[in-house]
Amino acid sequence: MAPPQPVKRPGWHWTAYWSRGRAEVMSIDTPTGPRALDTSALWTGFFGTFPAGARLLDLATGSGEVARYAQAAGPFDVTGVDYADIPATPAGEAGPTFIGGVAVEALPFEADTFDGISSQFGIEYADHRPALAELSRVLKPGGRARLLVHHADSVITQQARAQMKAYDAVLGTGTAVRLGRRAFAAQGKADATARAASHAAFAQAVTKCRSQIGTGPAFDTVTYMVSYLGDLADRIAAYEPSSGLARLDDFEFGNAARRHRQLCQTRAALDVDGLERFLARAEGVGLSVTARALEHDAYGALLGWRIDLSRSPAG
Repeated sequence: MAPPQPVKRPGWHWTAYWSRGRAEVMSIDTPTGPRALDTSALWTGFFGTFPAGARLLDLATGSGEVARYAQAAGPFDVTGVDYADIPATPAGEAGPTFIGGVAVEALPFEADTFDGISSQFGIEYADHRPALAELSRVLKPGGRARLLVHHADSVITQQARAQMKAYDAVLGTGTAVRLGRRAFAAQGKADATARAASHAAFAQAVTKCRSQIGTGPAFDTVTYMVSYLGDLADRIAAYEPSSGLARLDDFEFGNAARRHRQLCQTRAALDVDGLERFLARAEGVGLSVTARALEHDAYGALLGWRIDLSRSPAG
């Protein structure tokens, strides 16, 4: 019988990501180690063009990094929304207002509410046509939006593909976890021979995983995962069976969330043709494309597409 799975509410894979207290959106793997993604200059320049008192909306806000860039840029009324269950802003606390459980395709705001809208690696995950229609609806006539959208060949997308490939090569069959479950289930049984055999099979599976680990940053995460399983296999007697099984549950849930995020990201990333379709949909809901460009970080790495939109002053 399969183990019970945690209830997966909409956006569960992102809820798992932000619940770990991450401040930055993501990090980029480099030969000298990971570096945090820094897009502060991109957003500070955009938000600095709005007058004091402007109402600003950050879509798919996550940890609220971009919303806080907006709040720091001027005396603005800033709201951040996300599909995930992100913490709401405590009553009386200064700063942006955060609202979780919000789909970009169904924004809970009146029409013509916001002077400016931002989205950093967010709107492209949604159904483009209704998401852009909602953006246009809640943007005031004459309002402006800036979107940083995943590029199909960006360093971020390439990193996700490489990490998925590394995971598949090392742990993709799920054999080590299945044998781990069998070993912990046998731990509470009286048959010492069966216990020893199941423990040995688990340890051998982990050893095989270790032998399949390659070199390079793409293998860093899966290397940690194998070391986690190795600790369980090496010290199996130190865990109560229920504790060991619970740890494997957490391991599988975390891996499923990570895998789902990476699959969604690679599918959401836009190539040139995808960008053209996206822009055509934007224009189809009353938005004008005022700028489009490739966005790079300070080290020259391609991050994504930068898209600036505006809504006609006539509405």
